[in-house]
Amino acid sequence: MDDRAVNTTVGYVLTLGISSLLIVGLLVTAGGFVDDRRQTTVRQELSVIGQQVAGDLSGADRLVRAGGTDVEMRSSLPDEVTGIRYRIEVVPGPPATLRLRTDRPDVSVAVTVRTERAVRETAFDGGDIRIVWTGTELVVRRA
Repeated sequence: MDDRAVNTTVGYVLTLGISSLLIVGLLVTAGGFVDDRRQTTVRQELSVIGQQVAGDLSGADRLVRAGGTDVEMRSSLPDEVTGIRYRIEVVPGPPATLRLRTDRPDVSVAVTVRTERAVRETAFDGGDIRIVWTGTELVVRRA
């Protein structure tokens, strides 16, 4: 009996099986790496946006302290970070805190804002904002 044809077939099947396992392993590992990088990128972008809002809020506070009565500032922010909608929550202090978060991936960033004037608690989705002095407190809202 001649077993040479069986050896070739078995060798081919084993090679395909091992190659498939290696490719699946690489894809699973690369997928986890991509998710980690995406979370890091989202966190960094939320942090930058939070710092921008904090700077604008501090600037509005300085204008009010300098005697401004009709203070209104506008800031252009992206609607999304890496293609994902995000939410901004303003938590009164002292010190006030800005919480920016996304749902998928689940990422949250907190930025502290020091102001001498009261800040109203609000929450809204990302995008262009207005900071308004009402005469008693600073209010951050969607533009």
